[in-house]
Amino acid sequence: MPSPFAILRSGRLQLPLRRVLAIDVGQRRIKLLLAESFFGRFRVVRAEALDLQSEGLVSPEEIKAHLQTLLDDAGHPPVTMVLPQRLSTAQILDLPQAPESEVERLIADEALKLGGASESRIVYDFTRLNSSDPARQQFWVTLCREEEIRERIHSFGLEHEDICEITTTANALIASWQRVEPGSHRAVLVHLGAQSTVVVVLLENQGIFAASYEIGADFFTRSLAKSRQLPEPEAEQLRRSQDLLNGPAAAPEFRAAVDGWILELQQQLQEGFAQHPQRGRLSEFEWIASGGGFDQPGLLEYLRSRADLRLRRWPWEQGNGGFDHTRDPRGYEVAHGAALQALGHAHQAISLLPEEQRRAWRKRMDRQRVDLLSLALVCLCALVLAWGTWRKLSVIEEKEALAAKIQAAQEAVDFNDSLAADLISEYDSLRPVFAGQQNSLDTLESLALLQQSRSNRPYWYVLVSDQDSYFSYPRLPASTNRLVRTNLLGPLRETAETQPPAGWLGPNRPATNASPAKPGLIVELCAPGDPESARATLSELVKDLKQQPLFSKADLLSEDLRRNLADPQVVLPERHFVLALDFAHAEYSQPFILKKSAGGRLVRPHRAPTARENGPYGPSQPAP
Repeated sequence: MPSPFAILRSGRLQLPLRRVLAIDVGQRRIKLLLAESFFGRFRVVRAEALDLQSEGLVSPEEIKAHLQTLLDDAGHPPVTMVLPQRLSTAQILDLPQAPESEVERLIADEALKLGGASESRIVYDFTRLNSSDPARQQFWVTLCREEEIRERIHSFGLEHEDICEITTTANALIASWQRVEPGSHRAVLVHLGAQSTVVVVLLENQGIFAASYEIGADFFTRSLAKSRQLPEPEAEQLRRSQDLLNGPAAAPEFRAAVDGWILELQQQLQEGFAQHPQRGRLSEFEWIASGGGFDQPGLLEYLRSRADLRLRRWPWEQGNGGFDHTRDPRGYEVAHGAALQALGHAHQAISLLPEEQRRAWRKRMDRQRVDLLSLALVCLCALVLAWGTWRKLSVIEEKEALAAKIQAAQEAVDFNDSLAADLISEYDSLRPVFAGQQNSLDTLESLALLQQSRSNRPYWYVLVSDQDSYFSYPRLPASTNRLVRTNLLGPLRETAETQPPAGWLGPNRPATNASPAKPGLIVELCAPGDPESARATLSELVKDLKQQPLFSKADLLSEDLRRNLADPQVVLPERHFVLALDFAHAEYSQPFILKKSAGGRLVRPHRAPTARENGPYGPSQPAP
């Protein structure tokens, strides 16, 4: 038959004392309880009872081999053992107030006295009890011979296992009761096993007395078999199936055996309470029954009616001690208490682990702690690495998103530049038409204004030309405008001479290739008469032309820009003047220009400066 622990195989790396296997070995049964504690929560993983007689396990070697099989199936978790109460001694020591080191020495001396004369070492442990006397302190002390403990370990083949705890039946019952009934103050725990009975007294939920005597359920069976001349297996079956204590089927011989057990129980309690008379009366205590012996039909009723022992079964239903609802916890009181103590859930823990096993267990726990710290460090490094990777990926994603936005923006700019270039290309194809139309209109209007301005004025025009045609001819070899000597037009001369000619790029930097032509006209005229009248006539004409919105600039042309185009027969030397007239509307004369910024991005197209913004004498020069 496969073991129920086969599904509980676990890894080697576990939290220290996270999972333990409690072993309670009796005369008829071996009870195994696998429990775990996870972040302070106690839970029973598996409970199994092995009937030695039904399995045919009689010899110690057979029991040892079968127990090893169960441990193999369970994955060899840490083991906690329960010693029979008869192998140990439990007692309260009342000591005066003293330092901890002195207390340990006094308890060690007292343990040696309680152990008696023996060559075997004494293994003992103690725990402090609450005391009402401030001048005294009390300790619950349990001791056992080391030889007995080692023999018990060897008899079950556990010398190579990780033994984390060894306790006694009484201390296991105390730990289990404190877990199931934490609010109980006074209780008498009676554990009836196959070979012996264990009695434990608790006051204020602390163990104050523990004893055992060698009368158990097997004693009842043997008495029944002897009185009725039956084999023990048949007597055992009869005892478990019928109520032999109450009613018409009651057996006097069986009652006598039970009365003997009751008498021994009362005697043990009387001796215990005689040592502690201040503890109160037995009637004030709860009576709790545990163990397989109380499965005898009618036993509890007989004890209540005959001996006034108000025993009730172990109250698993209230706390359930970590068992789930699908598992029957009855019969596992001792194993349950041992597991609680091993996992650190007992308030009155007593450990009888020999020094050799204690050192081995501490070494194992230290190794596990190092493994756990290493695992925690690896997990921390993994978390830091994961966080760093996530952070880097987030930065990469952000940069990729920004790059995508930049790419989209660049594509939009390129598309916009392409549209702008197409628009300007279409505009440039139409611009000459618009420029010619505008120039024709301005020329006709200019001719009309020039004709109108000659009315009632003594001068005549000798040449009217557009600036492109005029400046396409070579310059004059020598100047014919000699008004400088006669001071005929002093203010006008001064303006013309101080301003740089058109085409200059800056002060003292003449342009060699740039043409001074702008959209407009060049007008040559002759003003006869004396210098004063010529000056007045010319000034009046220039003034009238400047007031016309058709022209952005009207001024004398610099001598170095003049061309020899007029017919000499119609020209009066020293009375020959040249005017430059720039049209105000010249937006069609220059193409739009696309420029790139320093980063290589195309900027908004702009138009060339008009004649109003840049006259024939260079940029930013004022009109005379």
